[in-house]
Amino acid sequence: MTPVYRDYTQSQLDAQYDQATNVPDLSPYLDFWAETSATARRTLNCRTDIRYGRGRAERLDIFLPEGEPPAGGWPVHLYYHGGSWKLLDKSFGAIGARPVVDSGAIYIAVGFALATVVPLKTMVRQARSALAWAWRNIGDYRGSRDRITVSGHSSGGHLVGCLIASGWHGRFRLPQDVIKGATAACGLYDLEPVRLSARQDYLDLSDEDVETLSPIRHIPGESPPDLALFWGDGDLEEFRRQSRDFAAAWASAGHPLCAEELPHYNHFDVSNVFADADGPIGTAIRRQISDTRRR
Repeated sequence: MTPVYRDYTQSQLDAQYDQATNVPDLSPYLDFWAETSATARRTLNCRTDIRYGRGRAERLDIFLPEGEPPAGGWPVHLYYHGGSWKLLDKSFGAIGARPVVDSGAIYIAVGFALATVVPLKTMVRQARSALAWAWRNIGDYRGSRDRITVSGHSSGGHLVGCLIASGWHGRFRLPQDVIKGATAACGLYDLEPVRLSARQDYLDLSDEDVETLSPIRHIPGESPPDLALFWGDGDLEEFRRQSRDFAAAWASAGHPLCAEELPHYNHFDVSNVFADADGPIGTAIRRQISDTRRR
């Protein structure tokens, strides 16, 4: 019964990082994400399985608006799916494509390898590589590399946190301000309690991983994106705390922030909100896309 992190015993901490304790039946959510994404691929102007790297999973689905782009090209939005770093793929990642494309922006569902196949640091490298590919190549799709925004849910929220972290842009030859707006929902931003939980069985995080891959430890000092953070009041307490702590750290650095706890939503309900153009997440993403005209 000895605490292993804060006041949590091992079994309590394991439960805090296991969303199955929050929602025992995920099938309705999986069906909704799969069906919504399939509908987007069927009804929107879509280019699937575009390679951004050599790995089998390093592919993108690109959804294009109709008509002519504005001067300089369409804004560009990249989405990183969740799944506890070990589940799902980009076929579930077009859940927010329709609202973004209808707003006149390119939507990219990013694929990447899972932590059951590669180390988490490789997944983060792939997330950054996809962004670098978009910055260098989206002009071929009449997109603007100067108007890039990103979003993600759950473990995808962690990847977004790693994208807006400091200290990595030079290795990819990217400008510090490559991302103009970021939206992260129900993400994890400090990996220390994750390492101490049962998730360590498949993540196998080292001390160096915790230090380098925890976004809260790498808040940028300059050129920060406009950040929107969301989480549900029905989410697990550790997920809520992580979002609150990351919001506080971002705000303490003096960076632009919108942080909101969504009432009556659990962890997976929040993911569904990405499909609602007029919901709080869709509204935040569309606002950030619009604001790229002025940044």
